[in-house]
Amino acid sequence: MIPEPSQYLSFLMGAPAISDEELSRIGVEIVERFGSGVRGLLIPSSGMEAYKDLVREKLDPGFWNEMVSRHEIVFLFKLVDNSLKELIYSQENQAEIARLCSEFNGDSIEKTSDIPRYLAGNRFYRGLMVESDHVTLS
Repeated sequence: MIPEPSQYLSFLMGAPAISDEELSRIGVEIVERFGSGVRGLLIPSSGMEAYKDLVREKLDPGFWNEMVSRHEIVFLFKLVDNSLKELIYSQENQAEIARLCSEFNGDSIEKTSDIPRYLAGNRFYRGLMVESDHVTLS
């Protein structure tokens, strides 16, 4: 799925406390379900702050959520001590994001170091990552 320029995709997991109704109230559309509790979401930019507030409040510690648009990738990490780290992907913070993804997901740093390619490994993001030039896949 490739969202409009004013929309984001998010693969929401680690947040069973976020209800479908809460998402709907802020204009977030569930476009796909992946097993129990994992949802592929389409978020209008007008609902981004409300969505991030939900994630900040209800994401389980030790998980992260990313919001991916044609122009940016936003990461929200909830550390095991319940503190939050929000990062907008850039070359300057790529190493920090890769390290956190590796720690949280148990993937090797070699796998997480190319953030766009790492996200493109999730079929929910693949079309967007290639279409938006975040990544070139061979």
